[in-house]
Amino acid sequence: MTDGQMRCWTGAAGVAGFAVFLVALPLYFLGPQPMGRLEDSVAFADAVGKVNNLILARTCIADPLILAGLLVFVAGFSRLIGKARPDLEWLGAVVLGSGLVVLTLELAGDALAGAAALDTSVKADPPIVRALWEGSIVFYGAIGLMMSALLLASLGFAALATGLVPRSIGWFAFAGAAINLMSAPTIFAGTDVTGFYTANGYITFIAQGVMLLWFLAAGAALIVRPKAGHQA
Repeated sequence: MTDGQMRCWTGAAGVAGFAVFLVALPLYFLGPQPMGRLEDSVAFADAVGKVNNLILARTCIADPLILAGLLVFVAGFSRLIGKARPDLEWLGAVVLGSGLVVLTLELAGDALAGAAALDTSVKADPPIVRALWEGSIVFYGAIGLMMSALLLASLGFAALATGLVPRSIGWFAFAGAAINLMSAPTIFAGTDVTGFYTANGYITFIAQGVMLLWFLAAGAALIVRPKAGHQA
């Protein structure tokens, strides 16, 4: 495979991952979504049961497709880093390693949230539904956010050092890393899904959305830029 082909396939994977996210976005908002805190296990399990099919579609079908696209992107981008700057092969390894960790954490969170939804498909056991959902918050939240910050920071460094994508996209990666890192302490702010700066509030969704936007921007840049080179 030529460098140009690798760039196109890598970029297409990033764009495809974001496209699936856009298609799946309504799954987060359709129907009576689980609202409020988790303390009332019975009410929360009932709320999950009302949208269990939407949650299963999101966590077990849409998210794995999104993450598959991002996996191809991360693998391809890490290889492009080494080809553009052989002295930065170690950075390509950091990108690949942190990317794999981020995707694994997301899949683990999806598995727990999907299991909570699946438990409500017959006869919900409220304490189990609550425990599974809280477990998914830890993966989506602080742990996943900190690793996402590392991934975005390494991608930003690589973008600036190699010129694979415009420098503005490199700085965007650093901004995304900062947002993800600043969102991690929400793990101490409770589990009110209607809140902004809470463990599963809007800020965590925004942080993840910023990361996906970066993959879209970088993927599009890889496709449209015919040649990459180091930019001083």
